[in-house]
Amino acid sequence: MTAANVFVHHVADDQRLGSVRYHILHAMFVSGPLVTFFLAVTYFQIQLQKKLWRLSREDGLTGLNNRRSFFDQTAIARAAKKEGVLMMLDADRFKAINDTYGHQAGDECLKTIAYTIKRNVRQADVVGRIGGEEFAIYLHDTSIRQARAIGERLVKPISFRTHATEPLSVTLSIGVATTCAECSIDDIFGYADHALYQAKQAGRARMVIFDETTAQPLKQGAA
Repeated sequence: MTAANVFVHHVADDQRLGSVRYHILHAMFVSGPLVTFFLAVTYFQIQLQKKLWRLSREDGLTGLNNRRSFFDQTAIARAAKKEGVLMMLDADRFKAINDTYGHQAGDECLKTIAYTIKRNVRQADVVGRIGGEEFAIYLHDTSIRQARAIGERLVKPISFRTHATEPLSVTLSIGVATTCAECSIDDIFGYADHALYQAKQAGRARMVIFDETTAQPLKQGAA
């Protein structure tokens, strides 16, 4: 007889629990480890699923939304309230940083840009890295005046460093477009992307706001 049986028999005899209670105690005593193992496996699977979900939605380097997640979160924000401002940001001369100082410096540059962006927006705003050195911000329920103030801060040089190099800096070019109820998300991205291209052509380190009424970008000088 196992120790489990001896223990259960003792409890059952002393307290005259009867056969029903005996079988209940026996099942609890014997199956307890199996239940614990099952719960542990279930917990591990849940945590793994959460991690895989996060990895599928998060940029591994910066911790921001990846492109897919940014589009999804922006769509949700627009569904709640159509008014908002989209900003597309691109690191100026990023390839030169990678080529001159190495990919570690490039990674530090991108992480510092992400940190700087997050410090300058609200928690409700959507921020993502949508490819390479390109970032995007959706400012929920925000006026163009408020967006301009944020952009003017973000076009200032951003300092970063690695352990092997002297302090470095990078600037951002920014294209801005306001949203409208009848505009699709692709339309708005097209407007902002066009404004970003104009900012690059105008000399970088500046913000350009797309004017929907004239379909022409309004240039904003570098801060």
